[in-house]
Amino acid sequence: MTVHLQPAVEFDAKKHLCYEPPASRITMKELALEDVGISPIAVTAPFPLFNLDGVTELRRNILSDEVIDKFTVSSYLSAFQGREFTKNVAPFVHAAWTSPEVIAAVSEAAGIELVPVMECELGHTNYQLGDLGKDGVKLSPITPQPLENLGVTVSDLDKYQALADADDGNRPDNVVVWHYDSYPFVCVLMLSDVSQMIGGETALQCGDGRVVKARGPGVGHCVVMQGRHVKHAALRAYNSGERITMVTSFRAKDSLVRDASVLTTIHPITKRNRINYQWTLYRMKLLAERFTAMANKLESQKAAFGGDLDDADGKGGSEVVNVAETQKWLEEQIEYLTMTGSQLMP
Repeated sequence: MTVHLQPAVEFDAKKHLCYEPPASRITMKELALEDVGISPIAVTAPFPLFNLDGVTELRRNILSDEVIDKFTVSSYLSAFQGREFTKNVAPFVHAAWTSPEVIAAVSEAAGIELVPVMECELGHTNYQLGDLGKDGVKLSPITPQPLENLGVTVSDLDKYQALADADDGNRPDNVVVWHYDSYPFVCVLMLSDVSQMIGGETALQCGDGRVVKARGPGVGHCVVMQGRHVKHAALRAYNSGERITMVTSFRAKDSLVRDASVLTTIHPITKRNRINYQWTLYRMKLLAERFTAMANKLESQKAAFGGDLDDADGKGGSEVVNVAETQKWLEEQIEYLTMTGSQLMP
């Protein structure tokens, strides 16, 4: 067994990032989903975000024995996932995904200003298991290696290509099966050298029933996707010794933007007390921001009408509160509160 000791390496955006904006994007309209979501962007083309040094340090965190032994789970969506690793266990992961530089890059790609949803959703990792299963993951090198250095024998490339071409997202052995994400946006980062990989795309289900395949990213590259509103699957990769991806979830920074987050896919793989605390805290803070923004808006409108001097009609001043609009807004906040409570793990 190889023990991956944690190094004294701190995240440094100048040393570990190589961000370039995505060259293209698939829009929600192109997927026949133009009436849903919070951004016109469905998914970006792969773009560089972390350089090899950055990828190596992320892998050092998520391939440690402590993470593999204590912070991995399986679910109906994926056979082997790493998540909920705390800041002291994966310090580089936490520092990277909460850095202003990474958040700004993801926001630019998404076409809307974003922030990470919760601490427990930083750096969620999907491992594609090989013949050796979990033990094989532990043997993965810290620095990603190309296929020829992993002892993998390529027997039939045509067979692999045929399997990949025929994959419509319904294979039971796909890395992640068809699903909607629990949160508005995700950033999916590739941590493996997949230069020789066949398949491994993300399949997107369109509103008109079509399936579109989005090309997978290379090592250090990522895609940003509006996964809460686009049904998708991570297809199996062939001719690749490993496929490790890291997923961090985001929501809109503006508290007034609709937040359709749920915990449907999260409950089976997350510890009860941790998710209940982090979920409730972020929702209460978001609501506090919304109510503060509404109060400020009312005060500004009142001031614009002349404050207490405005009482020309004898009804106590001009109508600051539009009753119908305010009632609708309050109903939306009640719905948000109700959803918050319904998603708590008993």
